[in-house]
Amino acid sequence: MKVLIAPDSFKGSMSAVEVCSIVSTALKDADPDCETDCIPVADGGEGTADSFAFACKAEMKQITVTGPDYRKIKAHFAVMGDTAVIETAQACGLPLAGNENNPMLATTLGVGELILAALNESCRKIILGIGGSATNDGGIGCLSMLGFDFYDKKRQKVTPDALGLSTVEHIDTIGADPRLEECEFTVLCDVENPLYGENGAAFVYAPQKGADSQAVTFLDNALRNYERAVLKSMKTDCANCAGSGAAGGMGYGFRVFLGAQLKSGAKTVLDICRFDERAEKADAIITGEGKFDSQSLMGKLPGEIISRANGKPIAVICGINTAQTSNESIAVFETNREHLPFEMILPECKEALYSAVFKDVSKFLKKIAKNA
Repeated sequence: MKVLIAPDSFKGSMSAVEVCSIVSTALKDADPDCETDCIPVADGGEGTADSFAFACKAEMKQITVTGPDYRKIKAHFAVMGDTAVIETAQACGLPLAGNENNPMLATTLGVGELILAALNESCRKIILGIGGSATNDGGIGCLSMLGFDFYDKKRQKVTPDALGLSTVEHIDTIGADPRLEECEFTVLCDVENPLYGENGAAFVYAPQKGADSQAVTFLDNALRNYERAVLKSMKTDCANCAGSGAAGGMGYGFRVFLGAQLKSGAKTVLDICRFDERAEKADAIITGEGKFDSQSLMGKLPGEIISRANGKPIAVICGINTAQTSNESIAVFETNREHLPFEMILPECKEALYSAVFKDVSKFLKKIAKNA
């Protein structure tokens, strides 16, 4: 058997790279003749750069950047020829800020430092995964680092955070790094929120980042002010475009200032990792995620893989399954069959995954081989 393994992470417990390793080991222990090909997949959030590095043999680069709370931290990005894959959460992810995160003060400066480092590596195609941010600054921290200047009504530079965003009146692009004109930016984004309003960045996502109701209203108004300044200085706007509210408005900032294209994270990652070509060579495909539900089949990674499998048998491995599927070529295997609380299964989640693959998935594959 030749098996293509292409899982998402099991959020909070195992990265996609770890899942690939465990599944591949279990399959080979069950059948030493089994051949595996691994594509650990991420949709733009945590683990995106690592997935590219593993699946596409990219080179990892590590630098020191400014974290969301201005502390200096280590961050990495992946390089494949003239292409860089940057996971913005490496520089401004919510875990970096801890429980005391204040989205009014959190900054994306470090994202700009990662982009500059990629430019210094001669990368001109830059893929940005923007999931999991602690910020709500519309990307002005990042853009300030790239040479764009944001001023208040007194022509003083604003702070590179949401507080500064609330006072922006004028924007100057003349100091922007000239290498940006040579670049093609792609943003991996699977959310469709506009910049502001009841479905916008602040009201939907800021409470997860530590904002109370008063702060949410302030942040939403800051994003509205951002749009006014952009319209005044740039004569362009895309505040209501799907995805502009992603990552605290980074989607909007990257569109306006960098000309970025926002694309589906799952589809783009699979394309770059040559999923279709590698799937064609496989006898079966294994995918998975922490919880497999109705949403999994509607644009998320497992659904995208199933739609591109061309009839190949598929095994879906998950912690919990609540999805309804009548497709006979799809078999779903749970690792948490008793649906125990997450805290209870976390210590043994890796062993449970190995066991499910070794005992159950391997039998599924042997049945396929027998009927081939």
